[in-house]
Amino acid sequence: MRYREPGGRAGRQREASFEEKAQADAFAEQVEQAKAHRECVSSAGPVRTLVDVYREFIDCGERVNGSRYQYETSLRLHVKPYFRSLPIGAVKPKDLYGWLQWMVEVRGYESSTALNRYRTLSGVFSYAVANDYLPKSPCQHVRVGRRQARRNKRKVIHLPTLAEIQAIADQLPGPYRLLVWLMAGCGLRIGEASAVTVQQIDFAAGTLYVDRQITQDGESPPPRGRGRRAVVRGRGRAHCIRHLKWRDQDEGRLVPMPVGIALKVREHLERYGTFHVEEGWNRLAGEYLFANVGRTNILMYSLVSRLWHRARKADGITRKITTHWLRHFFASAGLAKGVPVTEMAEWLGHRDQRVTFQTYAHVMPDASERLRFVMDAVFSGVILLRLPLQFEAVIESA
Repeated sequence: MRYREPGGRAGRQREASFEEKAQADAFAEQVEQAKAHRECVSSAGPVRTLVDVYREFIDCGERVNGSRYQYETSLRLHVKPYFRSLPIGAVKPKDLYGWLQWMVEVRGYESSTALNRYRTLSGVFSYAVANDYLPKSPCQHVRVGRRQARRNKRKVIHLPTLAEIQAIADQLPGPYRLLVWLMAGCGLRIGEASAVTVQQIDFAAGTLYVDRQITQDGESPPPRGRGRRAVVRGRGRAHCIRHLKWRDQDEGRLVPMPVGIALKVREHLERYGTFHVEEGWNRLAGEYLFANVGRTNILMYSLVSRLWHRARKADGITRKITTHWLRHFFASAGLAKGVPVTEMAEWLGHRDQRVTFQTYAHVMPDASERLRFVMDAVFSGVILLRLPLQFEAVIESA
């Protein structure tokens, strides 16, 4: 028996052989019913669904745990609720347009967020084509450009006042007040601040080496003993200490530590000591500055969130200040006082300094005004220049 997959003349032609004509007739009827419901079938049974191929895509290859967690979240919240059990071969370009519109109008996402989810799904279809699940990807006929995503990616950056920072620090329990100053004074993310160890701090040089973070994307432990299954409870969401995302194992960043922050670290060590962690599953060894309330495990996000919310409400702060606002405060304060954007990008952990400039350009001194001041001072003799008459420049060619 010969038949076509859904899609009319564009559908791939298939054939199947049976021992009896009755079996072929039954299969032919099944094919027609499946086409009516826009499903794909073969003599071996239904073709794989989009959700199944998406899961296979997540599990294949070496992926950073954070990316794996994001993919699983997108599958659960965006793909499965919309496409349900639709076979991957039955997805058409109009379905993808409808999905993008559904995420914006029904789920309330920004267009940039919906387009980022689409790019991941496009990768799933490319994976399906490479593995012969599909003859071609429906994404070839979907026109969504990066310009639209960038145009809609503008967001408001909120900054706390110094008084609000001090108030929240005062309301936090003693063992966790230092978190505020590491984020506001060194520009650390909450995961990086929670994972600071004594070994990362050089008090003599006044620096802090950032090379690890606490995340919620740890791997499930292996099975304990032969014939016993691994514990997969909360798969992909276990708290772990790992190296910085998208960085090599020996790659980190060296951040200047203000004298006032160094004094607060010494005071914290004298009062609360450290929490020892040995190398193990989802753990990196070190003497950590922070731990849970009972000092039996590493600092968890849920505890930080709960303590932060209580501290903010206890002081009567009405603005919904988040921990990331402190990182914005660090960057804005430095750039506003003339710290070079190249240095600030390095301390913030931005690979591309354009990200730093585009985010914090509003607080940087006006470059054109500074240039006019410098050149007027040079031509009037106020500033004496001692420039070499010639020098060599190293220019990288494309």
